Amino acid sequence: MDDTTFSRERLPSVSRRGYLAGLGGIAACLGGGGVLLSRGETDEEPRYLLQQGYLRWQVDPVVQSERTVEEFYGYSDGTANLRTDLTELDAASRLFIYEGPVDSSLVFLHGSPDASNGGRAKFSMSGLSRSKGDWAVRDDPTGTDDDFEPWEGGNQKVDWEWGPGDTDGGAYWGVLDRSDYTIKVNPKELSGVDSWRFITGDADDPEYVDLSTAKPAKLRPMKEQWEVKRANIDIMPDAEEAEFDPYSSDSINVTVKQPPEGADDDEWVTPEELDPGNYTMNFGSREYLAGQNAAQPQKSIRHNGQLHLKYKISAANFSLESAYGYLVARIGGNGNTFVRGRDEVKPGGYDNTETSQGGLVVSAVSPGTDGELNDEYVEFTNRGSRELSLSGYTVSDEAGWEFHFPDGFTLASGQSVTLYTGEGEYGPTELYWGVESEVWDEEDTVTVTDDEGTRVVTYGYPRT
Repeated sequence: MDDTTFSRERLPSVSRRGYLAGLGGIAACLGGGGVLLSRGETDEEPRYLLQQGYLRWQVDPVVQSERTVEEFYGYSDGTANLRTDLTELDAASRLFIYEGPVDSSLVFLHGSPDASNGGRAKFSMSGLSRSKGDWAVRDDPTGTDDDFEPWEGGNQKVDWEWGPGDTDGGAYWGVLDRSDYTIKVNPKELSGVDSWRFITGDADDPEYVDLSTAKPAKLRPMKEQWEVKRANIDIMPDAEEAEFDPYSSDSINVTVKQPPEGADDDEWVTPEELDPGNYTMNFGSREYLAGQNAAQPQKSIRHNGQLHLKYKISAANFSLESAYGYLVARIGGNGNTFVRGRDEVKPGGYDNTETSQGGLVVSAVSPGTDGELNDEYVEFTNRGSRELSLSGYTVSDEAGWEFHFPDGFTLASGQSVTLYTGEGEYGPTELYWGVESEVWDEEDTVTVTDDEGTRVVTYGYPRT
């Protein structure tokens, strides 16, 4: 399948009203330190390499040659003036490079005027260079100015916190126009946030890269000899959908196909270019690869212009929350070409890609103890990007016990609800089965069907 790594996401249309009036204002904001450089119209647009573990992307700045970063951000009077047309996901944490008339900035933007919940984002960053840059924007809607903590050695720590309908963030100016550096951004805490995204490309029609929220990301300027190319991969090509037990010791087949018809040869690799004997040819879930872990091919065969690979499922480290499988490699004389292929997966038969209207997963199970019915529970979480209506949904165990979600019950994106076996009063985050004996055995299967009787969750435990 085509590696649609970049998904479309509309960048915010922001107010042109700026906190500072032009270049002189920026100089004042930065205390007059440093030389203000304007990128010439004939200069080549800078390229950047974004890396998270084994995953790499080429990303481009959001370019606005006539607006400073303060004007683009809509920053004024200590907060942002963002219009409501923000992004596909309201509760997201975003990172992007902004290139205006005066150098470039690394921009952080959390939350949304449309979001029904607030959140918190704590980051630790290194490589920003305290002597060469400064925060040109400190967006702080909470009424305090202590988000930006003192520097510790070469690290800058920031603790952003925002409420429902608010945004928070900042723009670090003056450090991206160096010839060689590595900026490391480490998310220490992301709560009330569905995803961490890097926005890239045209301001009027940008794209984004979804990052693991549990691993640091690195940003550096692209070297001339580096390339990032895509591979056309198909996971479980003989199956209509890539459904498998993520905890089994079985193998999973991955096929590298020829590039899609009409594809740019400069952007894609062919199966012939990949060496299955090269142990930099890694496969696994995004979370696993983002942590510099991966499975290695057990077997390989070339047939009809395709490369067929076999990997052990458990070694690729998929979970019920995995929505994609990735193949990554390095090719070229000095390994300067980074290869990345992606395909959708449905571990446990569950579909949780961004396009899914679902998103319900079992996030915890407690069989409880004898006689303590409310020590026994199942927790469900909406991992999807939209609010999920559970009206008509049914929970059942292997013995046939059934619980019906009440009419009108909804679960917001990122929200969890705990279903207790015993008696209690319903609430937005707790429900009660109201039976007089235990339901869940030490070994059982949680099954959820929707209002049309379609199975949407199958979760067997204990995990082995």
